Amino acid sequence: MLNIKEENRLLSLYSMGILDTKSEERFDRLTRIASNLFDVPISLVSLVDRDRQWFKSCFGLKITETNRSDSFCTVAVELNEPLIVSDASVDPRFRDNKFVINEPYIRFYAGYPVKLPDGEVAGTICIIDTKPRIFTSIEFSLLRDLAEIVEDEFRIINEATTDALTGICNRRSFAMITDETLRKAKKKKTKFCVIIIDLDNFKPINDNFGHSEGNKALCTFATVLEEHSSTKSIVARLGGDEFGILLPESTYEEAEELITSLKNEISEYNKTSGKKYNIEFSAGIIEYNEEIHTGRSSIMEAADENMYAMKKSKR
Repeated sequence: MLNIKEENRLLSLYSMGILDTKSEERFDRLTRIASNLFDVPISLVSLVDRDRQWFKSCFGLKITETNRSDSFCTVAVELNEPLIVSDASVDPRFRDNKFVINEPYIRFYAGYPVKLPDGEVAGTICIIDTKPRIFTSIEFSLLRDLAEIVEDEFRIINEATTDALTGICNRRSFAMITDETLRKAKKKKTKFCVIIIDLDNFKPINDNFGHSEGNKALCTFATVLEEHSSTKSIVARLGGDEFGILLPESTYEEAEELITSLKNEISEYNKTSGKKYNIEFSAGIIEYNEEIHTGRSSIMEAADENMYAMKKSKR
């Protein structure tokens, strides 16, 4: 059982949508530079997942991930500070590590934590050598500079996966996170739910009160979604007045309870807001079933159909 701090860190990592993604030159360039700058055979941008470390970029190794228990980077992440190991073969923490006693025979390791835009630690940029060495203060400063560049790239990615108006996830990041949740659900035989939400009668708000007021309504609804969803949930604005909620390891009944809570909160808001309009919504819930749903698209389409059926029943 993971503690709340680690759960929050993982949620932030998953929200970025950068795990299990294609190779990107912006990160590969940095690991090439690191390897040449420090004259080491291996350099990595490593992301520490729940039970593994996955390499966003990997120079000098043919593998793309390892068990978290075998990861030097995990120690740096857990400590939330740089980790320098001059000779792993005599370090009690690592001398029995499989990658120390077997290929690539790690001796020297230097890892600097890299943070996501919200401050949570995603992993490290690290360099590895097959022979012991001393890491100088100048080299330490250079590695820190590379870590800051990695963080700059994370900020750029975050801007591309965050809805500019509401500040919650956008459709792109919601899709990536749903894909990752689906992959894990298939592997672990677990359930999860997707909820598609559409605001009712939203166009009249824009028409009668202006787009600025319409934007305020969207932001208000996004805030309510975030406040009433669990820390494990992902909320997103999918476009226009459509929103999505991803509930990992949750059942249909739990999703229904969330919708009931949202309706009650929105009802209370409408009573006290002083606005000349009400915020109302329709929601469609789908619980993942591996025998029915072949992929993310089929899940989203089914939730969308349920949402429109709910909207139609109100007319």
